Amino acid sequence: MRRRVLTVVAGLLLCVGPNAFGEDDEAVKLMRSMAEATKNLNYDGVFIYQRDGRIDSMRIVHKYEAGMEKERLISLSGPQREVIRDGSRVTCLFADDREAMVEKMEPREFLTLGLSEPLDDLAKSYDFNVTGHDRIADRGAIIVSILPKEANRYGYKLWIDDEHKLLLKSVISNQAGRPLEQVQFVQVTVSDELPDSLLETQLSGSGFIWRRGSEEAHSATTLVETSGWSVEWLPSGFYMRNYKVQTMLESDMPVSHLVYSDGLAMVSIFVERLLDHMDPVRGYSAMGAVNAFSRVSDNHQITVVGEMPLPTVRRIASSVKYNQ
Repeated sequence: MRRRVLTVVAGLLLCVGPNAFGEDDEAVKLMRSMAEATKNLNYDGVFIYQRDGRIDSMRIVHKYEAGMEKERLISLSGPQREVIRDGSRVTCLFADDREAMVEKMEPREFLTLGLSEPLDDLAKSYDFNVTGHDRIADRGAIIVSILPKEANRYGYKLWIDDEHKLLLKSVISNQAGRPLEQVQFVQVTVSDELPDSLLETQLSGSGFIWRRGSEEAHSATTLVETSGWSVEWLPSGFYMRNYKVQTMLESDMPVSHLVYSDGLAMVSIFVERLLDHMDPVRGYSAMGAVNAFSRVSDNHQITVVGEMPLPTVRRIASSVKYNQ
């Protein structure tokens, strides 16, 4: 992506049916409970986000009220930045750039991880097992390991709170088992009630440049029929989760943004027409578990960003074609 994003792994969205998967019944039960806890509990915590030798600290305030999630994410290190979520409306404030951005997103879309498929479907690509116990943020935790069955995906390890079943720590590892990034609470409090004042930003927004993202969304069929662009290869189990046309902060040109997921890993594909004054981007970059690969085709910039190994991201990018 061209825009610096306040990225965090703070929770998992899990939708599983009864008796979905029997390899490790305890792991299934824990992850089902974790999904409910992440969504329905009120909590206030401080966590660290570590990748590429860098550590950032953040605070998250989460409240569930009248069937709606509200959340405030505050950077505690580096430039002042906040993300405020009220249902599906997300506001990002960047004090260093004096910019604010308002987007309509799927619930928890701006978080890094999201289990959105039934566990029996995910079991085609991953193995789930309880592998031990630990202590995180002065709380007992049960460890669940998620191992990929193919080399085109990463592995995950989750530390789930014994008492409240809240996710306390997560680690993403490569095929060799080396950690690529991790998120860990250092302090967290679960409460029956949280004052609304904790969800109000401390950045006034005065003097900010306000930008609003497009809410125009399309189906996969519309994408193929109207834009002509298609993705001819994805790892097994990936499906289109979202497609929209949006305007990036650095340009007024519309950008096609496709989001695919296997229920755990996610990959975004951006297709943007190149104008005469624009410099094309080629090659790859990486940050933690996220790899990006860019190429140019038919006078369009194609960028693929995914939580998956670089060869997988590069192969996806190479498969994006314009069907004349």
